[in-house]
Amino acid sequence: MRQEALKELAEPYLRAIQSRMSETFGLAAIDERRGMGRVLCRIEGPDRFCFAIEEGFDFPLHTSAPGKAFVAALPAARRKTLLKRMDFKRYTPNTITSRRAFEAEIARIQTAGYATDLSEETEGCHCGGVAILDPKGLPVAALWVTGMARRLSGETLTARIRTLQSAARKIEERLAARPVARTQKALSSCVVNARKTLALNLSDSADYAALARTCGVSYSSLRTLFKRETGVTLGRFRLELRLDEAQRLLKQTRLPVAEIAARTGFCCQKYFSSLFMRKTGMTPSSLRQK
Repeated sequence: MRQEALKELAEPYLRAIQSRMSETFGLAAIDERRGMGRVLCRIEGPDRFCFAIEEGFDFPLHTSAPGKAFVAALPAARRKTLLKRMDFKRYTPNTITSRRAFEAEIARIQTAGYATDLSEETEGCHCGGVAILDPKGLPVAALWVTGMARRLSGETLTARIRTLQSAARKIEERLAARPVARTQKALSSCVVNARKTLALNLSDSADYAALARTCGVSYSSLRTLFKRETGVTLGRFRLELRLDEAQRLLKQTRLPVAEIAARTGFCCQKYFSSLFMRKTGMTPSSLRQK
């Protein structure tokens, strides 16, 4: 999944936990070829003296909580290859400087389910990190929180990490629900036609039997082919289209929420808002205010 698409998908869930995060936090990706991590998105903490981490900032894996969380979630073969590229440079007295010690740290992270950086890259700075997994259980990114050691330690650090874990699970659920990206050549003509028709008729009620007839196949055949070739059901694909269009309208127009609900095929604003919150982690109004 491309980094920009991942950032766009994850950002609503990060905004949804902002009130519970007293320090700067965000999303990071890992470049396994370079053996480095990169900040994709950051939300600064409310305090005047919170750390300011720029998007695009690169960081070493062996000293960072998101880097360690990502490495711990890798399959053994990929992790072994990555470890060969790491030089374990020392930054502070707490830096892990050997592969053996790092592998012991990875084993601890795999048991705990999260990673920490306790002044390992910068003196007086503590961080927490959790991996985000794709539907196959492979890491695609990591969430992180960073702050001054005197404020982000012990139970406070653990609490912030638990909040990140909750957000990571919701992002993973959204990743699992997304239509599987395929090239047009990989899809049969009836599935291509079904996707186009569904995308053009978001406000109408779904009549999948009629859709199948326009595609020249039976409903049973269309349902089976669509799931096999895209990885999702017709209903799931249509729901994701509607929610994506609703997010676009919320961001790019001033249409009332009720009208956006109607334009995307939802029976009423209350149901739309409830479903939107459950799927994205934010209310329609919250997304628009952001």
